[in-house]
Amino acid sequence: MTLSMNQFEQWFSKYGAAWEARDSHAFSSLFENDALYYWTPFAEPQKGPAEIAAAFNMAVGRQRDIQFGARPLYVEAQLGSAHWSCSFTRVKTGKRVHLDGIFAVQFGASGKAASFREWWHSDES
Repeated sequence: MTLSMNQFEQWFSKYGAAWEARDSHAFSSLFENDALYYWTPFAEPQKGPAEIAAAFNMAVGRQRDIQFGARPLYVEAQLGSAHWSCSFTRVKTGKRVHLDGIFAVQFGASGKAASFREWWHSDES
């Protein structure tokens, strides 16, 4: 599959909508059955939709008032990269968190993510 900018933007729109809705099913359905999701560059990846959904549920269970945005940087063959940001309120403390990062996503033949890597920085107020 050769990825188009439009396909990549649609994929990120669904990714952001699932995060904002805290919908683990919608989120994990964006990934191949054997997908690898690298939450940070130093951690072992989540493998497959079930592990991805479990990690997602653990993260968003502590978030509310989520606002996500992304701007694609490039698309080349099956690889896309985007600059993204997200803000949310921590359920436990009420503090607002701002995340800013980069995603690199390799897509499989089905149009779902096969490998997902992200690098991000957070600021909490």
